[in-house]
Amino acid sequence: MTHRFDLGVHYFLRGEYDGAVRTFRDVVRDDPANAAAWSYYGIALAHLGQATDAEGALARAIALGPKNGEAWFHLGVARALREEWPEAAAAYRHAVALEPDDMVAWHRLGVALSEAGDESAATAAFERALVLSQDDPEEGPRPAPRHRADDHLSEVGEREGAREAKSWLDLALSLLSLGDEEEAIAAYERAYTLDPERARLSLFRPMLRLVTTIEGDEPGDLPEAPAPPTPNRPEGIPRPRPVNRRPEVN
Repeated sequence: MTHRFDLGVHYFLRGEYDGAVRTFRDVVRDDPANAAAWSYYGIALAHLGQATDAEGALARAIALGPKNGEAWFHLGVARALREEWPEAAAAYRHAVALEPDDMVAWHRLGVALSEAGDESAATAAFERALVLSQDDPEEGPRPAPRHRADDHLSEVGEREGAREAKSWLDLALSLLSLGDEEEAIAAYERAYTLDPERARLSLFRPMLRLVTTIEGDEPGDLPEAPAPPTPNRPEGIPRPRPVNRRPEVN
């Protein structure tokens, strides 16, 4: 049974959702009390657009393990795939309540809240994700919640990378929408130091130009080239506090 579960996770992480569905369907048929298998079965169905079956499988997973944060996280992802943002946020809230140190769940909660129009709560969620992405030099790295798929993450390292940079970019856009241009630029530039190409291609620069044009000001210079380790900054804007990188966790 463990080997079949691992095969299902292998298919899922490679984006082979048909294979994941077939494998996890066999697992839950033979082991109907396996909450983790129901959870992965549900999220694989969601990726195939089978919303009703996905919700049913994830509801079964949560009923079998109501304190399983990963099942709630998968439910949030399934709803986000359908762009049901308030419902996704509600599921992610359960996930972070059960696993408060899960940086990715906090980040996804921020995205869902932002899409649902709750920018204040979204900013708070993004800030929590950023705090969790930092290591306390006195306490060392925070222990991350263990997910069943952790042993398979090497297969998808690049595809799942740059989460921290995206968190900074999302925070920058949220701050800009709230009118805090200085802090928005500081957050953008932190993202740029982590992933210059992602930052350059983001919507932040055009949005900043739009805001400053409406206000009658010219935007300050922002980083252009990926070569320097630290981008040039507009004069008078304080640098963000340095953040240590930590291993990504799914």
